[in-house]
Amino acid sequence: MSMEDFPWNKEPDLKTMAKEYAECHNLDLAETEKEFEEARLKVIYEMNPILDPNFESSDSDTDI
Repeated sequence: MSMEDFPWNKEPDLKTMAKEYAECHNLDLAETEKEFEEARLKVIYEMNPILDPNFESSDSDTDI
């Protein structure tokens, strides 16, 4: 038996987590999925700001 056979080693996807959260707290699923996606992107952008579409580098081509 490998470690992959254990269910706790599998991370649920964002939609599954949003669905469970929405059902548990009696919330709208679409709105919950949207909020989860926004939170996921916020973490990604905080970890690597260059990935943020609103990122403005201080190194611009006009400075050359």
